[in-house]
Amino acid sequence: MSEDKKEGLWYKLWDHRSQKEKKRLRSLVPWILYGFAVFYGIIYLSILNTVNRERTGTTVKTWFGGDRDEVIQAREREEKEIKESFKALRKRVSGGR
Repeated sequence: MSEDKKEGLWYKLWDHRSQKEKKRLRSLVPWILYGFAVFYGIIYLSILNTVNRERTGTTVKTWFGGDRDEVIQAREREEKEIKESFKALRKRVSGGR
């Protein structure tokens, strides 16, 4: 192998390794991707959970794209109940009005 190929980054990172080590490193790639996917999924779902915590039933629609009156009233009632339940959990601080 020429000297200038041995100076390259690809040689330093990969080509100097033995076939056995290259095979072992290639077998780690699916595990790394799987771990990244699971980690990303956990983070993504936790963000979705916090973002949509107070959002209630937006999936029931009529054929024409709008919600029925019963659904709108139920959603407003649920949102009101959720906001009132959070008010009871908040700690009062001194000096506030």
